[in-house]
Amino acid sequence: MPVPVQRDPERTRRALAAWLTARAPEAGTVDVGPVRVPGTAGFSGEILLCDAAWADGSVDPLAVRVAPTGHRVHPDDRWTEQVRLHEILTGTRIRVAPLLGHEPDASVLGAPFLVMRRVEGRVPADLPSYHREGWLAELPPRRRRAVWLGGVETLAAIHHLDPLTAGLGFLGQPVTAHGTGGTDGDRLTGQLADYAARLPFYGAERNEVAAAALGWLRDRLPGKPGEPGEPGEPGPTRLLWGDARIGNIVYAGETPAAVLDWEMAGLGEPESDLAWFLHLDRHLSEGIGAPRLPGLPDRAETVAYYEELTGRRVGRLEYYEVYAAFRFCVFTARVTRLLTETGILPRALDFPLHRNATRLLSRVLAEHGIRHTTG
Repeated sequence: MPVPVQRDPERTRRALAAWLTARAPEAGTVDVGPVRVPGTAGFSGEILLCDAAWADGSVDPLAVRVAPTGHRVHPDDRWTEQVRLHEILTGTRIRVAPLLGHEPDASVLGAPFLVMRRVEGRVPADLPSYHREGWLAELPPRRRRAVWLGGVETLAAIHHLDPLTAGLGFLGQPVTAHGTGGTDGDRLTGQLADYAARLPFYGAERNEVAAAALGWLRDRLPGKPGEPGEPGEPGPTRLLWGDARIGNIVYAGETPAAVLDWEMAGLGEPESDLAWFLHLDRHLSEGIGAPRLPGLPDRAETVAYYEELTGRRVGRLEYYEVYAAFRFCVFTARVTRLLTETGILPRALDFPLHRNATRLLSRVLAEHGIRHTTG
């Protein structure tokens, strides 16, 4: 479900035309066509689509990403980091949309924004789930498999990037009252404490399943005796995509053409991304009661292919799968609250997103023998 246009489309069109013209006055006056929102965008940020016609007759399809304001899913404003990361990734093997410019001044559109050349292709949809309908469901199993493996290849390519060499140290966790540190256990300690403190912000403070998961995650931090998970090497600190899933990839055919949405990017163990990649697909199938599409590799094959691509054995994945299920449950509580508070979703209309996420989290906990009560 995309975030709706939060400003007048005609005024936005004129503002973008003036902004583009001012950035390259030697190119002449730029005309911008109607502004619209994509049908497959997520709720974490506002995306605007339009076409820019230049004085020389050329036309650029554009995607404008606007910093979240009233529809902010996450409590921290990391917009500057996102823009900087996009600029850095443009010079790497990671496929991102070409960045034409960014504007930190909120007076132009009401919030900072960046302008990208739109990458043409198709994105697997969340709503309705790509497991139920859409272009991916219409492909034969062999081609679906190629789409999935392309997503795993994208994830491995991101994790091959050396954060130190690429200058990504600014993505490290900020110093907070909850502490930080160089190891993943230290990072997770701070992150879990922040989630605990911010449960009221998300609207999950009364969710007993989330509370049980949080307690288990604290008790089983990586490095503690008796930590769960398959044997394997501790993952190196790497760039984390954050919202790692095939629904954040633009595909040209079955080949990834661009990676989208770096709002949750950070540094940490790559297992965190891999677990999120697996869990979000599980949510869009089992989590909503839909059969998983034939042809898509299962968990074991996905992990094996990822290990082949990265050249190391995955470790502690079970821990990060619980962490992914917990975070998704918490985020869906916030999304559901925003949908109702902003009037996008009538309060009388049942929207099962958070309920489904909680039910799947409960199932994940049960698989790991984690007991919890439901009030």
